[in-house]
Amino acid sequence: EDDLDAFSPAERIIANFILTNRGGIAFETANSIAEKLQVSPVTVGRFSRKMGYRHFKDLKAGLRTAMSGVPWLVGDQMTAFVGAGGGSDRRGGSLELELAGIIEVYALAETPGWKEIVALLAHSHRVHVTGFQTERGVAMTLAHLLQYAREGVTLPDATAGNFHEVLADDDPAGQCLVLVDMRRYSQQCHDLAAAARRRDIPVVMITDKFCDWIRKYTDHVIAVPTEVELFWSSQVALSCAVNLLVNDVIGVLGGKVEKRLERLSDLYQAHSGHVGSPRRKRTEG
Repeated sequence: EDDLDAFSPAERIIANFILTNRGGIAFETANSIAEKLQVSPVTVGRFSRKMGYRHFKDLKAGLRTAMSGVPWLVGDQMTAFVGAGGGSDRRGGSLELELAGIIEVYALAETPGWKEIVALLAHSHRVHVTGFQTERGVAMTLAHLLQYAREGVTLPDATAGNFHEVLADDDPAGQCLVLVDMRRYSQQCHDLAAAARRRDIPVVMITDKFCDWIRKYTDHVIAVPTEVELFWSSQVALSCAVNLLVNDVIGVLGGKVEKRLERLSDLYQAHSGHVGSPRRKRTEG
């Protein structure tokens, strides 16, 4: 990990994948990693030898003594689903991978790095959350949930193309930027991370296991497993991370959240209303 800057681009991609996929590396082969990372199996073997091992299988054996694998949730419901014939083997494999991903996110939530990110989301004067491509919905969920818990949370308009909400403030102190994206990564996401770094705005990145460039701009990275045996990459682990982040932020903020929720509930009831509840008369002024 300390020597990432000395690696070639291909070696850095492989190293980053291993560092952020510790629980699942036991299930990989040189060929499967090469296919996922779009490098050659020869490159994977060369990387293994550079790390002091004979080949990738030998590297995995060495890692096994230092890394604990992710447990598998194969209970009665899982067994029934896979064996019933109601879904294909591919869907059964995807369920297993997504369950393992959730467990991995819960383990991440116990790390010091996670707690640093929670502190940023709880205590920064302003928190900007933006997502790109198909991950925009995940970013919106995070922003909207945080807006219920605290004030000062914005969802910058990416279509404007200038991110003035984040970058145009003369005094960037007290801001925090959260980015959500998966490969192939948006150029906007990369450029916004770089611009925020230049302005000393802390950046949090919620992403997949393959984002090797983000650590040039921040150490606050939540890299979750997204590869399953379906057509699209899975956003299940991303959503799990969002739920746990918001829960932990609420835990840090404490009683202030309850007061804000009461105020927002009153406003919603006055202006919109919930099903089954009488709408309150709006007061003027």
